Amino acid sequence: MKMSLKLRLIGILLSLVALSGCGGSDSNQVTDSYIFPAGTSTLAFTAMSTSLLPTSISGIDFSITLPVGMNVPTANGGSGPIEIASITAGSALAGTNLAFGSYSASTRTAHLSMATTSNSYRSGEFLRLTCTVDPNTNITLGSLKNANSPVLIQKAVGWDPSTLGTVLLTNQIKVTIGVAN
Repeated sequence: MKMSLKLRLIGILLSLVALSGCGGSDSNQVTDSYIFPAGTSTLAFTAMSTSLLPTSISGIDFSITLPVGMNVPTANGGSGPIEIASITAGSALAGTNLAFGSYSASTRTAHLSMATTSNSYRSGEFLRLTCTVDPNTNITLGSLKNANSPVLIQKAVGWDPSTLGTVLLTNQIKVTIGVAN
C-alpha cells in the first residue's frame, strides 16, 4: 500500500515538473504595467479563436489607435504606408506570409493586415509592429490595450479548400496586443 502511494506521488511530481516547462509566447511575458521605453518598441498581435473555427485563418485586417508619444515609421514620414522593416509576420506563422499597413498621423490610427499561405494557422502571434516612443512619455501596455479594447477587426478570413472559397471568420476571433521581446 505504501509503495503504491509513493509511486502515485512520484507520478504527480513528475507531471508537475513537466508542466512547469510549459509557458506562453515571448509577447505575453510582460504585464499591463510595462512602460514602453523611449526609442523603439515592438508590439506583438495575437489572434485567439472565440469559437471553433471551420477553417484555418488566412488573413486578418484590423486597426489600432496609438497614444500620443507613440508613432509608426512610414515610407514618407507622417502618414502613409508603414515602412517594410517596421511590420513583419508573427512567430506563429509558417509558409509564405505578408504583413503590411498604413498609418494616419492625424488620427494616430494604424491599419494593419496579415495574409498567410499556411493551412494550419488558427491562433498565436501573427504580426509585429515596431513603433517609436518619444522621450518623457509614460505609455503602459495596459493603457494601450484599454485604448484598443476590443481591437477593431475589419475582416478575418480563412480558405476552404473543399469549396475553393473564403470563409468569413471576423466574429470568431479576437486580437490581443502584447510586447515582443
